[in-house]
Amino acid sequence: MSYSEADLKLPALWVIDKNGGSITTSELIKELFDLLQPKGEDLDILQNRNDTKFSQKVRNLKCHRTLAKEGFVVHDDKVWKITKIGRKYLENNIVDM
Repeated sequence: MSYSEADLKLPALWVIDKNGGSITTSELIKELFDLLQPKGEDLDILQNRNDTKFSQKVRNLKCHRTLAKEGFVVHDDKVWKITKIGRKYLENNIVDM
């Protein structure tokens, strides 16, 4: 299975929350990799980069503001912080994970 940014939304919120509500992007990539165990093309190294497709998708959560524009997180000083809105979304959707 290849993950999309949308597929990563709920697991990312879960990982952020379980880490005391904040996490760096590097830590988030590692934790999501361990949790989701991506396979196939998600493990491909991007041309002229050291990133896998999977790690780039996680980075894109920040770049595209996928979680922030919905009010689920704030990102400052290189740290993701879950908001009350993000925790509520997580509580309401955790069964879907």
